[in-house]
Formats: sequence, C-alpha cells, structure tokens
Amino acid sequence: MRNFRHLALLLSLLVWAPESQAAPIIRQSGAIYLSDFGLDPLKIKILRPAPCYFDLDRTRYAGTLRFPQVIQVEALTDEMCRIRGNAQQGGVAAWISYDELEPLPEGLLANLKKSEERRLIVDGLIATNEVAIGMTVEEVGRSLGKPQKTTRRANTEGTREIWEFIKYELVPQTTYAPGYNQTIIKNPIQPGGVIVQNTGGYLANTIYVKVPVGTLTVTFEEGLVSALDQTEGNTTGGQVSIVTPPLTRYW
Repeated sequence: MRNFRHLALLLSLLVWAPESQAAPIIRQSGAIYLSDFGLDPLKIKILRPAPCYFDLDRTRYAGTLRFPQVIQVEALTDEMCRIRGNAQQGGVAAWISYDELEPLPEGLLANLKKSEERRLIVDGLIATNEVAIGMTVEEVGRSLGKPQKTTRRANTEGTREIWEFIKYELVPQTTYAPGYNQTIIKNPIQPGGVIVQNTGGYLANTIYVKVPVGTLTVTFEEGLVSALDQTEGNTTGGQVSIVTPPLTRYW
C-alpha cells in the first residue's frame, strides 16, 4: 500500500510539473514558434470545452480542455495552434483548432509568417558566415563572431556603431635546416632485427602563418546593419544582400 501511494504521488508530480521542468518541445514541420522571435506565449480564452491533439493531423487525441480557462499559445499554423492548458486529466501541451478560441490579435499570423521567412534567410546567411544589410547586432555576432575593433558614435540623429573584421588565411612557409634522415630496414643476417641508417642533408619544416587578406566594416544604425564596406578579399561570401528588418510589433 505504501509503494502504491508513493507511485500515485510521483505520477501527480509528473502531470503537474512546472513548465520549466517540462520535456523539450517536439517541433512540428510548418509551425511557427513564438519563442523563435523572443515572444512570450500568447494568453487567450477558449470558447467551450475543446478537444486537443498531440499532432497536427488530429490522429492522437490528447484530451478535452476544461472550460472556462485562459490557455497559452506557443506556436501557430494556418489551421491550428499549439497550446498549454488544463484538460480533464490534468495539464496538457497539444494542438487545437482556432475555432475553439477567441479571435487571435489582428495581423498576428501574417506578421509571424513574414518573420519566419526572414528568420530562415538569416539562418542561411549565418550558416555560411555572411552578413546582410538589415541584420541585427546579435545576428552579425552569431555569423562573424567578435570584431577586432568597435567604434560607437552618438549624435542628435541616433546611435551609430562600427565593427571591423579582418579576414585571415593560413599560408604555408617552409624552412630548411641541416639534419639527418633516418631509414629503418630489415637486418638480412639477424631474423627480426633492423638496421638504422642515418643520412645527412637538409630537413624541411613547414609551418602555417595567419596572413590578413581582407577587411570588412559593418556599420549599425539603431541596432541594424546599414552599410557594409570591404577591402580586397572576400569576407562576406559574395554579393552583399539585403534582408527586411525584424518586426518590433506583431499586433
């Protein structure tokens, strides 16, 4: 009986575990997650006791949400959203139809789609260590790392920050010095034995030296890249591109 009570207590703790201890989100293809843009979950009311599902195809029933309550929206698709709320059996994270909710804030889904498109473009630039006009300070840092030099200027028109990067290549340099080459051969007289022969001459020693081949200057205005200037050498991976600035408001 004691073991049964302990097991029941453990199960209740797992059902009502705080969100900070919840299992990692299993991302669904095609869904847009608010956390990707630094947004907190959206709080919204349900209209009635609502069925929810573990998948977007609605093949794995997760339970029925209790009514009334305010749930938290974490991700959105065209037809459904991922929520956290209380079902009949306890806390649940699942997908429900928009028909079960109060209307979403006007423009939310359309703006999230624009931001998701931008995020995918920027992630592609970062993966190849490139930068583009319209990227943020944080995105440039993820792409190129820490600059060798930074300059900040402020005036009545705003704040300007300049990052300077130096691109290096490893160039081989070979030197020669007197020495001996050792050759090990089998001893024809003694089975299993070897003979070491030393031959005088010059030995080659190759080292690689970092040589600057180009510079890139990134100018930020109000936290966004406004200009890119590069000297000889390719530090941005090719032609300079432009991305739309990130949204500051979603509704």
